Amino acid sequence: MSNKNYFPIILVVIILAIGLLSFKFIFSGPAGDGSQISLSTNPNPLQPGPASFIIVVKDKGGQLVDNAKVSFDLNMVTMDMGAQKGDATPQGDGQYLAVGRMTMRGPWLLGAKVTLPDGSTESKDFSVNVP
Repeated sequence: MSNKNYFPIILVVIILAIGLLSFKFIFSGPAGDGSQISLSTNPNPLQPGPASFIIVVKDKGGQLVDNAKVSFDLNMVTMDMGAQKGDATPQGDGQYLAVGRMTMRGPWLLGAKVTLPDGSTESKDFSVNVP
């Protein structure tokens, strides 16, 4: 195999690596004061129809926070499908359940606002996609 045949393979590997690193950054990481807010979805990957979003809240020490207040809003990025808003339901172990409906394929934005027990608030936006 010549060197020019390796180029597409190397390019694909680099693109996949960048995509995976970007995915991790988008779906978890520190919020403003060092607390951490992360997101997982069910189904994963998302598809049109009902969807569950698990928002996990940790304090700046990395401990799960069970007594926070978590609200969310879910909007499609490319088309006005109307905002879906509400309060996420505590599930224990720092997890809060938000439920929405993915009415179309494409990019969506879930904004989470967390009020911690000390009264401070943190917000984080998550980009999700319905392929």
